[in-house]
Amino acid sequence: MMNEQPTKENTLYLPIKQVYFDQIIAGTKTEEFREIKDTTAKKYLLTAPDGKPLKNPEVTEPGKEYFIEDYNGGRFPFLPKPYKYIALAVGYNKERDTALVEVTGSRFLHDRVFNDLITFWQIAYQIGRIVEVHRKGK
Repeated sequence: MMNEQPTKENTLYLPIKQVYFDQIIAGTKTEEFREIKDTTAKKYLLTAPDGKPLKNPEVTEPGKEYFIEDYNGGRFPFLPKPYKYIALAVGYNKERDTALVEVTGSRFLHDRVFNDLITFWQIAYQIGRIVEVHRKGK
């Protein structure tokens, strides 16, 4: 499983700032965080054919509707896409530093809980080995 080749389906493509890119390559930053919003949920979460995120049966109730910002007792109600790799790119210029890193896991974090009902969720990807690095101009 660890030798699975990167594909469009198992690789998450993320733009990143140079400072964080350098920290990941140096091994001092071991997680990459992204906020989950209605506009970005499909990028990070498993979805049903109708486009709705798939509920995590371990933390949700059958038949109940859940939303991206639901606090749900501190348990994120949806399932993450099982990415194996993250393709990082510094900014959006054609000439830029890029890297391919392995994903060893993910977790959900909440921030700013309102009335025990609503929160802002982030997904944190744990970064494993650096598969390849390409520095601009080299």
